[in-house]
Amino acid sequence: MTARIIRLGTLLRDADAIADLHTRSRQHAYRGLYGDHYLDHQLPAISRAVWRERFQDYAPSTDLILAAMDDGQTVALAYASFRVNPDVGLLIDNLHVAPERKGQGLGSRLLTKIARWLRDEHAGAALHLEVYAPNVEALGFYARKGGVEVARYRETPPGGREVEVARFRWSRPEDLLA
Repeated sequence: MTARIIRLGTLLRDADAIADLHTRSRQHAYRGLYGDHYLDHQLPAISRAVWRERFQDYAPSTDLILAAMDDGQTVALAYASFRVNPDVGLLIDNLHVAPERKGQGLGSRLLTKIARWLRDEHAGAALHLEVYAPNVEALGFYARKGGVEVARYRETPPGGREVEVARFRWSRPEDLLA
């Protein structure tokens, strides 16, 4: 079955389903970057709190929350906002695909929806995304999608070790629509 992508943000009950996928994806992708105790014991509650707050503070003019739904299950998500880091503009703060659904085009479809939103509602404003540099699979994906690495900085994830973060930029996000 093909997942359909929908825009969320108005129903608080959707926040927990998004949080649960976000947690599962991070537990899979960030093992070794974040501390195991944080991933296994703290992250689920923290993720639910963060997503509930995002849904409560949702502003449709500045925030975009997307979910790929398949048979009633959330299988991918994206969160982009102009409020996360106003210095860079729109930042995709989260783009996650369920581990068992990777390679099925869901990440590409989410990027396309975000690009369309920017074109249609924000005059094609630039798009930014940050990713942990050790996540070589994600680095390659964003580069193949035309993202240009414009910055690197270091941060220490909860319970983890210091790691490099790469920021990608799409000056013309409408190029993702081709």
